[in-house]
Amino acid sequence: MIYVLGSIRNDITLEVEKLPKNSDPAVADACSVVIGGKGACQAIAISRISKRDDSDKKHVKLIGRVGNDAVGAMLVDKLNELDVDTEFVQKTNRTTGMTVNCTTDRARRTIIYNGANSSVTKTDVDEALGGATSADTLICQLEVPLYVVMFALSKARSLGMTTILNISNAVELPDDLYYNVDVVVVNRAVAEAVTGIAPSDFRAQMNIVRYFNRRGVQCVAITLGDDGAAVSDGEYVSSHVHSPEVTAVDEAGAGDVFVGALALTYPHVGMYSFEEACGFATRAASLSVTKRGGVENTPRLEEIVALYNREIK
Repeated sequence: MIYVLGSIRNDITLEVEKLPKNSDPAVADACSVVIGGKGACQAIAISRISKRDDSDKKHVKLIGRVGNDAVGAMLVDKLNELDVDTEFVQKTNRTTGMTVNCTTDRARRTIIYNGANSSVTKTDVDEALGGATSADTLICQLEVPLYVVMFALSKARSLGMTTILNISNAVELPDDLYYNVDVVVVNRAVAEAVTGIAPSDFRAQMNIVRYFNRRGVQCVAITLGDDGAAVSDGEYVSSHVHSPEVTAVDEAGAGDVFVGALALTYPHVGMYSFEEACGFATRAASLSVTKRGGVENTPRLEEIVALYNREIK
């Protein structure tokens, strides 16, 4: 089982001709509403890739909070429809989290309201991981309180679980957080902000890897968009994983698809090394950008396998 501790938000995107200035309103040409929050998105990605038509088994449990309101109820219903186990999604009296994006062809402005996500507690984690074993995985990001993330990673390590930390925003993190992390996934912009090293070439990317290695993290993946990923298992393999050429129409959620696909394949499937698992994750993320709708259109396993087959031919 894969456990995901993270945020759940209602994500609203408004498309406008130009961004509003001062008190002048802008009229939106289009509006989309999807499930947001990196916790929810990564759980959905895991569910979609692992889903089998002949099975009702769920492969991911989401740990988080929504408000005791209509939006929270709607998000939980949608997560259940997408085969995410919401047993450990608690309701609180705070308003459900929300993201509002205002976009043009050239620019994007985002406002995030964390709301109920700020109410996640250590007790939530204790209850959720009560049945976890060393065969399971915990994924964390940084969109719920940091002390809860640190507690969760420590708790998971004590149970022998594999721990994955997606450093999803540029914040200063205490070194002792890394002691309980097996895998770090970070995009190029956040990697530079956290380490002070621009991942401009493979040598620089490996210097970023060593930054995390020195803090106790063995496996590191730096996602580089359409340039693929720089990966290292800290011992045997340091390499660049290429990204297949695709026509991108919606890049939202690609990083979450990468994390979800990686968690499904490393270390649970014996045939996958960390490098191979990152290759699988890169292909899953690449396919996800060819469809609109974010992680709700994460490719199925058979689509990823079909991409592999085309590459072999």
